[in-house]
Amino acid sequence: MGLMKEGGLKPYLLILPLAFVLAFITYSMAETIYLSFFEVSYLNPFYKKFVGLGNYLWLFTHPSPTRPYILDWLTRSLIWVASSVSVKVLIGLGGALILNEEFKGRGIFRALTVAPWAIPWAMAAMMWAWVYNNQYGILDSILMHIDKYTGLFKALGIKLPLAFIGLPLPSFISCLIADIWAGVPFMTMVFLAGLQAIPQELYDAAMIDGASSFQKFRHVTLPQLSPIIMVASLFSIVWTFNSFDFIWILTQGGPLHATETLPIAIYNVAFRWLRVGGLGKGAALSVIQIAIVSTVIYFYMKLLRRG
Repeated sequence: MGLMKEGGLKPYLLILPLAFVLAFITYSMAETIYLSFFEVSYLNPFYKKFVGLGNYLWLFTHPSPTRPYILDWLTRSLIWVASSVSVKVLIGLGGALILNEEFKGRGIFRALTVAPWAIPWAMAAMMWAWVYNNQYGILDSILMHIDKYTGLFKALGIKLPLAFIGLPLPSFISCLIADIWAGVPFMTMVFLAGLQAIPQELYDAAMIDGASSFQKFRHVTLPQLSPIIMVASLFSIVWTFNSFDFIWILTQGGPLHATETLPIAIYNVAFRWLRVGGLGKGAALSVIQIAIVSTVIYFYMKLLRRG
């Protein structure tokens, strides 16, 4: 009673939005887990059949050579996350080091760096779809102008225009580039904030000891920045693993399932393949994705605490 009189209802009102979000997430996860044990299809909302672990077993079978299964999706997702996050960290760190230096127009470059992060990702993906278009896209147009004046691609035997999102490997790389472009600004700004928090006295002491620029980076900047790199990388891993916008708008998982990561596969299995029980199978795949992400976060946090 004393606590209620002292604080009143204000603390409870302040945590009400958080409680609503947690309740919504909890209900969604519980419903997904529940549906994963049933054969359910959105084509017939009145049909529901308990199949136990049948949906999970279906994900690990490979009845058709033309249909991928969970190991394909998982392998592709791991390659997607590892490639994207590592490049984001490297470019973001390099950009932060540059933007931390004093030079004319630094404020303008800092503002421009944030621009890709500020654009809604669906809109950014549509922009990249226009860039990659092999009929009127700006990228092919630039390459054809270069070839017109230099004959470079003709000499190399490369026929223009190129199908950036029309072939399996180029499509994967093209989606990867678009995702990296959107994620680098976050890394750059976070690392820049970390660099500005490093005490100048550490650099002064290193300079007195005769340390070179590389030695300052290795023995001062990197150790001081490593906790921030770890945390930012964790956020990026989760976001990239769950990435849907760029791949869906650019390729919808194609061609030939080349860009079908787990989030895209969940949507395709549940809603696009139009098979009986697709919703239950999609729910089972969602549960597996949640388990994978949760496991990664758990071990990553243990590693962060040890560090």
